[in-house]
Amino acid sequence: MMRLGPFCVHKLSLKLFLACTFTSVTTLYLFWSGCEIHSTLPTNKYEEIRGVPLTAIDCSKVIAGTSKDEDNPTERTELSTQKLAESDAAVCPNDHRIDVIVNGGKKLEGRLIENEAYVPFSFVKDYFDIYGDLQELDGKTVLDWRHSYSDIHHPKAGVLYETKDPFLWFEHYHVEGRSRVKCISGVEDVPVSLQWSPEGHFYPIQIAQYGLSHYNLLHIEGDSEGKEKVFEDAETVSEVNWSWAFPKSAQITNVFDKERNSRVLQFSTTGLTGEGISLSVDSATKDFVLNFDLLLRGEVRVSIVLELDNADLYTVHYTSNNAFLSSNGKEVFYGVGHWKGWRRIARNLDTDLRKGIKFPDKKNARKGKMALTEVQSILLHGKGLIDNITLMRSAHEHSFLAAANWFLRYQNNLGGWPITVKRKVIDGVTLLPDWYSAMGQGQGMSLLTRAYLFTKNPAYLRAALRATKLFKVKAVDKGVLNTFMNQYHWYEEYPTSPSTLVLNGFIYSLLGLYDLKLTAGPQQGAEAAELFDQGMRSLKAMLPLYDSGSGSFYDLRHMTMRVAPNLARWDYHTLHVSLLYVLANIDPDPILKTTAMRWEGYTQGKRAKHN
Repeated sequence: MMRLGPFCVHKLSLKLFLACTFTSVTTLYLFWSGCEIHSTLPTNKYEEIRGVPLTAIDCSKVIAGTSKDEDNPTERTELSTQKLAESDAAVCPNDHRIDVIVNGGKKLEGRLIENEAYVPFSFVKDYFDIYGDLQELDGKTVLDWRHSYSDIHHPKAGVLYETKDPFLWFEHYHVEGRSRVKCISGVEDVPVSLQWSPEGHFYPIQIAQYGLSHYNLLHIEGDSEGKEKVFEDAETVSEVNWSWAFPKSAQITNVFDKERNSRVLQFSTTGLTGEGISLSVDSATKDFVLNFDLLLRGEVRVSIVLELDNADLYTVHYTSNNAFLSSNGKEVFYGVGHWKGWRRIARNLDTDLRKGIKFPDKKNARKGKMALTEVQSILLHGKGLIDNITLMRSAHEHSFLAAANWFLRYQNNLGGWPITVKRKVIDGVTLLPDWYSAMGQGQGMSLLTRAYLFTKNPAYLRAALRATKLFKVKAVDKGVLNTFMNQYHWYEEYPTSPSTLVLNGFIYSLLGLYDLKLTAGPQQGAEAAELFDQGMRSLKAMLPLYDSGSGSFYDLRHMTMRVAPNLARWDYHTLHVSLLYVLANIDPDPILKTTAMRWEGYTQGKRAKHN
């Protein structure tokens, strides 16, 4: 056995010491020289050497930074350009700044990395009308690049279109939250539109979509009936010891009402202002649909005090007048009208408050600026009777039937629902008040047929059948019918002369006719079936005219009015595709599905071939 002496151990340590010293000095020298250290060991992503980040995305950050100066290139001096180039070269030695000249005109700054040229994505987005932004994905920064910002809805495989089913994808439509909706009318219980009129009006298309969206939600979610929180029903002691407080000048009495065959609360105050009769509830809840039954014995105001997440208090008043909506500071006023007998009132307190104070709607805004957290109290003023004060999560059935009943009340002797404001289509082409829309007629039929199937009330079906009259009246005679090339019947969303031939509105009118055809049966629905067949013949013949090779046209005004084309923006293009898939599920003609598939490809950047 060989034995090592002390000298051998010392000699080995000296060699190890010299090797470590040499490695350390070399490493420090390389770092000091600004060279990148290649190592299999993980490094800190944000470690900085001499103020320059040594990360895997250094070059991409430098490239992204070039876009900041593109708007004012003349402000940069030769010296600053040189310094930037030197700084960039220290990080990305194969990266150079270059000028990019666009179509011989606009000049911006790009990058040249080895033999590949790069331009700022901010320029690419605008130039090619695409979408994207930087996002964090699995701990990494990625560029999410999209050709289209809107989704396409595909029918479920093997599921046939039936009227009793939810209407298309309308459960995703939050109509009451739209910026073009002023409020939900307290008198009619349907949306008041700001479209083309700042004063507000009742727009049949918007009302139909409101009803259909709640019909879908009723089918998908069900309603909250039986799950409500009861504040007062005049019959039982509530789960919490709520009690009414009132001044000496006011009265509230529990009485028996023969018409309802139940007990109700009769109330009376000397006016619509002042202390009033109050019920303190202090209910922290996520259910904000208020319901109550009300009978008027004079002027009445029902007020709800609400608390927000920042502890601010707001009051929403429901008053017996016909005003749409007004506000004063932290008070919002809705008119609920005058009527005889008992009436059920259902109001979404969250929607009513947002519309009154003009907070952003929580479903249509990235960041809601307020959150309703608590119903504090209920106040009564005036003279009347009230019963069944409850809070619910939803009232989809009420909203669905409120819209259907509006169509019953306001259908005229032509079977139509006139739009009472003027609509300018292009310069020199304006629809005067009391025009009709085939889309409004069609979606009205889709709503009414579902109301008929839901309630079995024949009044809804009769109204839907009457709605076909205007499909046979020419646009020049205040109907909705235009004829293209003297042979193809087209049902106009905007019945102008010359025609516009809007595609999505036409297809919605076809679906309304198809709903009526299915619901009314072969005999009663014969006229609807004939109109539907004529429309489908026109669509199949004219569909290629809407293909732009990279998207679709919203209408054919460039052919009928000799003006510039009106390209469909991406949300309308994807709507075209989705509607064509629905029709392809109804009619087996391959032109519908092949067109839908080709147009879907356009949303992914595909293009028609060139010569």
